[in-house]
Amino acid sequence: MTTFSLLAAADAAAAKSGGPVDDIIRLFGSFGVDWHHLLPQLVNFALLVLVLYRFAIRPALGQMEERNRLIAQGLADAKAAEQRLAEAQKAADAKLNAAADESARVLAEARASAAKTVEAAKSEAAAAAAEVLRKGQAALEADRARMLNEVRGELARLVVDASGKVLGQTLDDAQRARLNEAAAKELAR
Repeated sequence: MTTFSLLAAADAAAAKSGGPVDDIIRLFGSFGVDWHHLLPQLVNFALLVLVLYRFAIRPALGQMEERNRLIAQGLADAKAAEQRLAEAQKAADAKLNAAADESARVLAEARASAAKTVEAAKSEAAAAAAEVLRKGQAALEADRARMLNEVRGELARLVVDASGKVLGQTLDDAQRARLNEAAAKELAR
């Protein structure tokens, strides 16, 4: 009996409360929801959401997408510019290295040319000095030969004059020439 009485009491309470739907309606009513105005309020809310989505949210999302696209484009451009800068730096370094190599080559050529020029100038100076020395020696030899001839001639004249004085006679030109030749031959040995 107690089981039966409990079931009966639960059915009576359920009939009195009006079921679970009535409990939900009372709960919403305690929060200020009026069931008679709920459907028009839902329609108004749906219209508000639709208008806000169409005129506020969609343009804002479009602007955000555009900004995101511009940011992505800017990042891509920055990356490309960085890559171009790195390539330009490499090209500049390569050109600088090539210029340094070229300048080293030109400097080496200039040094070699200067060394050749100095060598040529030294050899020219040595040749000129040798030529001056040869000419000087030739002139000295010519002067020596001329002086020897003069001395021989003078000595021969002195011998002829001394012979004439020793002999006490005056020599004619033929005798003088003969004595001069004999003296010159004797001095030449």
